[in-house]
Amino acid sequence: MALKIKSILRARLGWILTAAFAFAMFMAVGPGVLLVNRPDTFIGLPLLYAWGIFWYLVIVVIALAAYRFVWVDDRNSKRVT
Repeated sequence: MALKIKSILRARLGWILTAAFAFAMFMAVGPGVLLVNRPDTFIGLPLLYAWGIFWYLVIVVIALAAYRFVWVDDRNSKRVT
């Protein structure tokens, strides 16, 4: 029973992370770039570069969360090599 609940929660988290990933990609390289395409700087970096680095880090965090919580083995067995 607990395994089924974990599976449902993992599937829900997978969909949430998928939506977050799609939004991050949309904001990083899509029309979101038009929000910051001006000659300003942020901590010495052009604003457009800082925008790209920020969304890259968001995508990395999403991938790490998926790796840690979604892409796990259901079995509690050790790998046999």
